[in-house]
Amino acid sequence: MQNGPYLLFFVSLILLVTGWLYARKRGVLRAKLEQPFPENWRNILEKRVFFYAQLDDSDKQLFEKRATLFLATKEIKPIETDIDDTIRVLVAASAIIPTFAFPAYNYPQVGTILIYPGSFDDQFQTKKYEGHKQFIVGLVGNDSLKGLVILSKPDLISAFDGQPHQENVGVHEFVHLLDKEDGAIDGIPALLLEHQYVGSWLHEIKNEIKRIESGHSDINPYALTNNAEFLAVVSEYFFTNPAMFERKHPDLYQYLADIFKVEKTDA
Repeated sequence: MQNGPYLLFFVSLILLVTGWLYARKRGVLRAKLEQPFPENWRNILEKRVFFYAQLDDSDKQLFEKRATLFLATKEIKPIETDIDDTIRVLVAASAIIPTFAFPAYNYPQVGTILIYPGSFDDQFQTKKYEGHKQFIVGLVGNDSLKGLVILSKPDLISAFDGQPHQENVGVHEFVHLLDKEDGAIDGIPALLLEHQYVGSWLHEIKNEIKRIESGHSDINPYALTNNAEFLAVVSEYFFTNPAMFERKHPDLYQYLADIFKVEKTDA
């Protein structure tokens, strides 16, 4: 009982220090968010990110605020390569594009994004060794790698050249993270898809899979892997070339527009 006052003192001290550190962290974050958006970051977005370039001025400002918050709260770490503002901004764009209709969302389950010098194998080897094939260009971590996203630097750069594309490794992996919000990467993003529409969504997946298998679809056949990869693959196409996607896949486009709360294009 004699240790009671000392214990109370140390508990109070710990709470005081914890509160001070939290307040300091919040203050640093607030200061970063209040800084003007760097002009070189804006130039990167304008020149390289097709999605951003199509926005009106008001939405561009929102995109920039989201990018600032993302970059202030996530660690982007190079592995056996180097990174610059272009890579950092493109990573942020990858995250923001599929969640643009949800401005308060900032991937709470993600802490670090690793940038690899190229593709890698299932042992995370980035160099070619005999018997090892490099084929992975992006990955969402699980188990011991929870909270990590891994992206191939050259594939990230090639996906953002200012032109519409059908593939984008960054968007692909961040869609997986959205899908994972309900605890399972299964192609049914419960965070975004209302329960009553799950059955019809799965039916649409089956219909499009049949078209891909028969050679009557321009969607990347990697979508056939499973429902989770289907969602990620078609989302890449949907966000990076929406006009073509809507023209060639009107029904599928409407499902994704409902899921991601995106307004219809003028195509």
